[in-house]
Amino acid sequence: MSSLHRKSLIATAAIFCCRFTGLLREMTFTTLFGASGALDAFYTAFRIPNMLRDMFAEGALSQSFTSVMSKVEQTEGREAAWTLVHRVSSQLISLMVCIVAAGVLLAGLCMQALYPENVGVQVDLRDPHAPKTAQVCVQAVYSGISTDADGLRVAHFTAESPLLGLTRESRLNQTALKTMREGGEVSLTTRPERKTSGTLLVAPRSYLDLAVDLCRIMWPFILLASLSALSMGVLNVFGIFGLPNLASAAFNLTTIAVGVAVGWLIDPSFGPRALYGFAAGVVCGGLAQILIQLPRLRKKGYRCRWDLGIVRQHLHLMFVEPRVRSVWLLMIPGAIAAGITQLTIFINTSFALHLPEGAVTSLNCAFHLWQLPVALFGVAVGMVVLPTISRMSITSANTDIPVRLAEAMRFVAFFAIPSMVLLGVWGEQIVSLLYQHGRFTPHASMVCGQVLAAYSIGLLGYAGMKVLQPVFMALEKPWAPAGIALCAAVVSVSLNYIFVFVLSLDVSWLALTTSCITTLNFLFLFFYLRNLLGNMACRVLIPGVLRIAAAGSVLALFCWMVDRFFIRDLVHSVLVTRLGTMLIAGIAAGIVYLLAALLFRVPELTSFLSHLTRRKA
Repeated sequence: MSSLHRKSLIATAAIFCCRFTGLLREMTFTTLFGASGALDAFYTAFRIPNMLRDMFAEGALSQSFTSVMSKVEQTEGREAAWTLVHRVSSQLISLMVCIVAAGVLLAGLCMQALYPENVGVQVDLRDPHAPKTAQVCVQAVYSGISTDADGLRVAHFTAESPLLGLTRESRLNQTALKTMREGGEVSLTTRPERKTSGTLLVAPRSYLDLAVDLCRIMWPFILLASLSALSMGVLNVFGIFGLPNLASAAFNLTTIAVGVAVGWLIDPSFGPRALYGFAAGVVCGGLAQILIQLPRLRKKGYRCRWDLGIVRQHLHLMFVEPRVRSVWLLMIPGAIAAGITQLTIFINTSFALHLPEGAVTSLNCAFHLWQLPVALFGVAVGMVVLPTISRMSITSANTDIPVRLAEAMRFVAFFAIPSMVLLGVWGEQIVSLLYQHGRFTPHASMVCGQVLAAYSIGLLGYAGMKVLQPVFMALEKPWAPAGIALCAAVVSVSLNYIFVFVLSLDVSWLALTTSCITTLNFLFLFFYLRNLLGNMACRVLIPGVLRIAAAGSVLALFCWMVDRFFIRDLVHSVLVTRLGTMLIAGIAAGIVYLLAALLFRVPELTSFLSHLTRRKA
């Protein structure tokens, strides 16, 4: 087993702990709050600081800093590397304090821009004296919009029967009324599953105020997460990959513990107000990420020191050390490139707020399951590859780099392809097993499963992208990924607008947009890097990937047959039945895939068995 594979597996084990605890965190949310508008508000409020964390901190900052520090430590020694750490960390704290202050002040404007404009609803009966039975869906005539004494805009309708579930706090998306004329007929419903073409959904009150408060509470998280990512980059340079990823596990466990405790104190029934406790838990979790890494950093020689490394010459501020400038110059395009998926998710969230209640929660839950195999293998391999490629770019010719990348991508494909099959075919059953507890209903499992199946289409491209993106940092060529990321954002907005406002499609099509964007982005990075390096060792990469794809096809056929004849209606069973059935099906699927991989002589499996045989000998 090569050094790359061994270090990747160590990072994978640590990331598994992180993602498993992250899954526990999401299960806690969905169990306590369900696929509700309140939980949608929490995820929407957390989306902006979390997106900035993924773009600038754990993505671009960690990668750019790791690349520069690896070269400094290799050429100038450890003392120069620690000087770089002190100056970058001091500048980072100064920058993030300003960003957090601006975020807290502008949280209201940000949430108002994301949330759709809603109006109140009033349904008058044509014959108010006649006894009528309330219905969840009624035919009504639109009478226009007025403004009441409190300044609230109210849409007026006339119907034969009262609408069941209509209250003074009910809201209707104003965008849906823009094409209607007074006197036009429309169907009104208070149940999302009853919504069809030509039907307007009357939802509970908007959770905009809750989202604004939660966003303000969680903004300091970006400062703490940035420092944690910088610590991760330092430890990665010294060949430590396990502990930095366990820091995220500390974040998840702290968020759960603090959130449940404080949330229960605020509201023992865990209503919407209890989410304030989980917002405080997010901030405490960010602090826990830093504290768990400090002892190892101090053991490696870190000592806290404030050193901005900036001097003023006349009217200009200048960096004392050009290598610090290199970190930030690499980070700017890297943030754009690394944040393409997070930016797409952010765009999806804004469009999902125009869909029935629970759409944001479905996107978020499915996205975490989609990220699980990517984080386990794609991120882990990319993390190990970055310092290695950075050193190779100094000490060897570029001809050695394609072979290492081909091995890394083949290793990732060995795990990504079966994950893509399982999430795509068994998505609904997996969601029901993990999330269908408490207030998370079977209908929510069905919607979230469809979103997960749409996400799974782009899983292989997303995992490969996580391997290739750090290479551009190592080669100090970050602007090409940034350019394609900007183009991808434009395409994402266009597709989402068509899917939601023109074709009136459901939330799974937003996930399909993400899959298409990430796959196209991977293909661009691959061919651009091939042109940059002269080749991508296709003789090493392609035969192995084809063998893995053949084994994945056998697994797909097996999973489809099991779904069709055994587990299709599993979501309506009790938890014990779901757990036992999926455990047996999962073990059988793993055996089928390994046997198929052995039959097609997949290089990764053959290498592992050979290594195991040698160790036994």
